[in-house]
Amino acid sequence: MGNSMVIGGTAVYVPEERLTVESLADQGLLSPNEAASLLGRGMASVPCEKALPSPDMLDLTLHALLNRFRVDPERVRYVVMPYLYYSFPYTKDVLGSLRRKYGFRQAVCFSLRDQLCSGYLMGMYAAGKLLEAAEDEAAVVLLTVEKCLLPGQRYGGGVLITGDACAASLLGKRFGGDRVLAVRSVTDIRTLQQGKLKNRADDVPNYFYFVNLAKVIRRTLADAGLDFGDLKVAIPNNITQETWRQLAVLLKISPELFYTEGPSVSGHLNTCDLPVNYARLALEGKLRPGDYYAMISLGNGGVIGCAVCQKGNDPPVLARRS
Repeated sequence: MGNSMVIGGTAVYVPEERLTVESLADQGLLSPNEAASLLGRGMASVPCEKALPSPDMLDLTLHALLNRFRVDPERVRYVVMPYLYYSFPYTKDVLGSLRRKYGFRQAVCFSLRDQLCSGYLMGMYAAGKLLEAAEDEAAVVLLTVEKCLLPGQRYGGGVLITGDACAASLLGKRFGGDRVLAVRSVTDIRTLQQGKLKNRADDVPNYFYFVNLAKVIRRTLADAGLDFGDLKVAIPNNITQETWRQLAVLLKISPELFYTEGPSVSGHLNTCDLPVNYARLALEGKLRPGDYYAMISLGNGGVIGCAVCQKGNDPPVLARRS
């Protein structure tokens, strides 16, 4: 899908407090072998938000976004929120509360579910489609949050541990910022993991995952008029490094193109992986204005997303608790 959409700004919130693998093992939530497996993969701790519930995390992050990248609230026509089901055991009208607080009187608010790790890119894809039919001044706010409510939800099958985070992005046609050259979102039911329902294994056993992912990446690059050699970095979601090494072999490119430090720094943040990794690279100067980059996500069940963008001048914002 060709796209004239621009990421007008991004804010992320990553809690400073950390939850360690050792503490989970001490609580009996991980066996010694499971803990050793995670530590061997470089995952010693993850960000953990104990004080703020997820609606407050969204509020904090959205406030940071709008305070830095100012926009007339009347321009915001959609608020799109991808999330996982366990982040919101509330009767509270989360999106309605944010809509009223920030004066998004013209905005239609809705959530996206069942996209797992690819929720952020599915939200970006949806935003692009919505903006195609909107006036040029219209804007979309993309919100996403990850917060584990039960300790057992943090463990990901011996290879991953889940942390907490939140992210918000401002999308539109009339912004300065990162140009979205192309974005795709695909689900292929041939890759549904039936075995996971039986033994809770969290592996990626189906070769179709890699075939489909390679196909989506190539097509998105073609939509953008670019090739792998044009990319400064490919930013994937925080799943096993083996996934990206195998994909690099299939694509016949260097595995060094993929940023794979995310799991050791943040653990697995599901829908927040991509904006947090992007913010880290940009703030560390590893992604500079003019650079081309790709964001790639792979979720259980064959949910695949890819966006190809060009970095603008504005750095992302780190939201902080006062």
